[in-house]
Amino acid sequence: MSKRYGLAGIGLAAALVAPAPAWAQTAEGVQVYGAVDLGVEIADNGKSQIRRLSSGLNTVSRFGVRGSEDLGGGLKASFRLESGINADDGMPNNAAKWWSRWNHVGVSGPWGAVDLGRMWSPTFIVGLTSDPLARNRTSLGWNMFLQQSGATTTAFTPGFIDNSVRYTSPRVGGAWGELMYTFGEASNSSGNGLGMNLQYAGGPLYLGYGYQRINSGSTTAPSPAPKPSVSHFVGATYRVGALTLYGTYNLNASDEPNVPDSTNAMVSLRWGFAERQAVLAQFAQRRVRDSDIKANGLQLGYDYTLSKRTTLYARHARIANAGRSAITLNGVALSAAGADPSFFALGMSHVF
Repeated sequence: MSKRYGLAGIGLAAALVAPAPAWAQTAEGVQVYGAVDLGVEIADNGKSQIRRLSSGLNTVSRFGVRGSEDLGGGLKASFRLESGINADDGMPNNAAKWWSRWNHVGVSGPWGAVDLGRMWSPTFIVGLTSDPLARNRTSLGWNMFLQQSGATTTAFTPGFIDNSVRYTSPRVGGAWGELMYTFGEASNSSGNGLGMNLQYAGGPLYLGYGYQRINSGSTTAPSPAPKPSVSHFVGATYRVGALTLYGTYNLNASDEPNVPDSTNAMVSLRWGFAERQAVLAQFAQRRVRDSDIKANGLQLGYDYTLSKRTTLYARHARIANAGRSAITLNGVALSAAGADPSFFALGMSHVF
């Protein structure tokens, strides 16, 4: 080997074993987190009662991992994987997806953040923030606004959305926003979606508006002529000492045939007292346009906080269905359209 090539080889070897350049920073670590929530529930389908052990009556039982890496220059990479769990039997709460909740990777900086994957819709984030019981199965918002049944199917506000790219702006004067595009991944525009929200938080006040548009059809079942469904969500909270007031309004509309529009409204309150205790109350109403379909719901709750991570709770709710309305609670099959479901539960939740 010539001297010239020998020196080149030494230089290449030195480059391979040299320390990584300054832009390759160390990871900040991976965090394992989650929650286990179980309650003893007595549920009434309008005709008979069932007694069962139910998961997620105060907070979603879940298991997740998340982490981030400082990339230098004000940039940070991050990821999150989260699965919903039925804590009563150990099964995933979505048979079709293991990572049924968060599943995304992204990068953030002074300009905001970009994430890719499965994430909450921008409208759902507004609804979640303006509902003190949103992260559980008992929420009237979840049961009446999001869950649908045959006789009362309307356009609705989605929760998690697959195949999406989201941009989150930095906060300026307490205000920020999100913009999300969803790929339907069909040969036409089936399943394509666009969503956004605008939010403000300052002092005791939160205000939010969300918009979501999703075309009919999917990758496996594309629509020959995709039609959009649109959801609007307005939410607000206001804190006065130990009392927090919540308000939510939702309008769902669709261009699909035989899919009626619906309007939904809800007011809630949470009052914390004696340091460890809180009472909750919630009233919601759902109306389907140009029909006799109407439902009113009432929920009462009590929390006793044992620690920052462990809570004992009690919940009671009832929905009054009118006409052909068939809204139910916590997934219990109604005895018939127009029946009035209810439940009572005592439980415990632990987050880690």
